[in-house]
Amino acid sequence: MTRSHVHALVALTLAGCCFGGRPGGTPPPGGGPATTLAPGFTPDPMIVTGTAGGPVQASTLGADCRGVVGLTPNHTFTLTAPFPSLRFSVTAPADTTMAVRSPSGQVFCNDDTNGLNPEITNSFPAGEVQVYVGMYNQSAPPAAYSMTVTQPAAAPAVPDSPLTLGPTGIPTSCGMTRPFYGPITVGSAVVLGGHNPYTGPDGRGGFAQADANWAPEMGQYVGQRTIVTELDRLDDSGCPVVHVAIDSGRFYWRIANMSF
Repeated sequence: MTRSHVHALVALTLAGCCFGGRPGGTPPPGGGPATTLAPGFTPDPMIVTGTAGGPVQASTLGADCRGVVGLTPNHTFTLTAPFPSLRFSVTAPADTTMAVRSPSGQVFCNDDTNGLNPEITNSFPAGEVQVYVGMYNQSAPPAAYSMTVTQPAAAPAVPDSPLTLGPTGIPTSCGMTRPFYGPITVGSAVVLGGHNPYTGPDGRGGFAQADANWAPEMGQYVGQRTIVTELDRLDDSGCPVVHVAIDSGRFYWRIANMSF
């Protein structure tokens, strides 16, 4: 072997030893072959498996993403048409996190929706969806998980009775048994309001006592206009809540205190 061959081999070895290994490095796109999904896909739910974790800080995907993820997505799905609602739910024996990159480039993050398991439900345009499953504790060993992919049935667009509407038609009632969003949809431009404490039936046979569903950090966004990114669910008081763009989907916002 000539001296030039030795030098080339050393350079190649050094270059290969550390590629993508720096925690906090930006993951490249891609991540293996994509699974094609069309609206009404079967079986539903689809179940896939993998190993959570990796060397990359999830915050490189989105400011509010937590834990550590792999260099490439755990799963890639090619959507042949827009999905009004698509849900990704992880089950694992460890504290896992999740980040989902929409075909639009927007990244949705979640940590502990179901105990220590993450879940993300959102509408998606046609194109490639990338799903990263991470470990919350970066010092914990990678963990095996299963993930269900399902297209949730649309909730009946029938409001509970009685229903109170604000001047612009936004429902201001809590204590619902199923969410009703009135004119608010994904993509609606709204002005955020502070959550008023609610006392009364929670819609599940119980009673909510002055529940505001509020974190002090939410105050910085009150009065600001933003876009609704996800119609989520009812909170513990039976109040419909959504996620919005201005906080990267971090908080649950009650529509009862919003305005157009």
